[in-house]
Formats: sequence, C-alpha cells, structure tokens
Amino acid sequence: MYIPPKHHIPVLEDPIAYYYIPIFRSFFIKRLTMCMDLLPTGKIDKLLDIGCGTGIILPELIKRTGAELWACDIFLQEYSLHKMMELEGISAHLQEANILDLPYEDNFFDAVLMISVLEHVEDLNRAADEVIRVTKPGGTIVAGFPTKNAITDKLLGGSTGFHVSTHRQILASLENKLTSFKVSALPGFVPVDFSLYTACSGVKTE
Repeated sequence: MYIPPKHHIPVLEDPIAYYYIPIFRSFFIKRLTMCMDLLPTGKIDKLLDIGCGTGIILPELIKRTGAELWACDIFLQEYSLHKMMELEGISAHLQEANILDLPYEDNFFDAVLMISVLEHVEDLNRAADEVIRVTKPGGTIVAGFPTKNAITDKLLGGSTGFHVSTHRQILASLENKLTSFKVSALPGFVPVDFSLYTACSGVKTE
C-alpha cells in the first residue's frame, strides 16, 4: 500500500506520525488496508472519506478506485491536505463537516469510508442514518474502529477516554440497517472481540 512520503504531509499529528515509525507502521497500514479491502472492486464513481484527517489514505484510494473523491472532517486540516494533494498530484472535494449532519445530497455516493471515526461518536444511530442517507441504493458503507477489550485498553492507555462507543455498539448500529454485512478483524486469526481492530461493510438497500 502506498503511503505519501513524510515531507508531503506538513502536519504530522497523532496518529499520522505513527505511519512513519517502524514499530507502529505495520499495524497502522494494515488497518487501512483491511478497510479498503471491503470496498467494492473496480471503479467507484463517487467516494466519500469521512474523518479524512491529513489525507494519508487519499492517494491510495484514488489509485485503487479511480473515484471522484470527497473528503471531510470535523476539524479539517485544509493547509496540510491541500499541500499533500499538490505534492501528490491528486484532487478531492474537501469540506469541514460533522458526521451527524453531512452537507451532501441524498443518494449521492457510491461508497462511503470511515476509518477510526465512529468510536468518537455517541449518537451512533443518527450517524448511521446520515451516512446511509448520502449513500446511493446499492452503495457500500465501510467502517473501521478499535476493538474494545482489555488488551486495547492497555495499549491505548489514556486515549480510550476519547472513545465513547465500543466496537460492539458500532456493529449493532450498522448491522440492522445494511445488507450483505461483513466483519473483519485484525489480526484475522482471532475472534473479533479479542482483536486489536475491527472493520465492517454493508450495502444500502434499494
């Protein structure tokens, strides 16, 4: 998987810096890969990345999907994003937005991706409804989030205070609203509840 070189991303806030630290790099890249692998294969016309951060995943998303790309974040780092996209030679529609009130038309996107977003959202049902609203019938929704267990509580330490929803709550909020629901775990050889990271995907019904 392609990760932009460090000097292409002016703002290296946590957790972006971990992509350039050898000890942590493998895990952080694998969580991106497991989420992207749940996207539909082939070209996607319109793709939304919610919680895009500094946009580290945007070049790979464009390369894999050929999509017209939208990206939003509640705290949009426009300077860093624009600089990275300029250096990478890519483009995307950027907007500051809250997942609870997305500024997009109904039935607009062919796929929506959320990586490490929903664990920070308390009103999961409202978030799920908003994401489904902007997705076309038959479109795919993918989410990735940390697994809540004793292992991750120990590893994440103080950052768990920012995680207001567990992996089980997130899965429950999406599973009953989508069809063809799939769940993946990292590492893949352990049950979801004992994993480090969880990803899921589903399809909006007609």
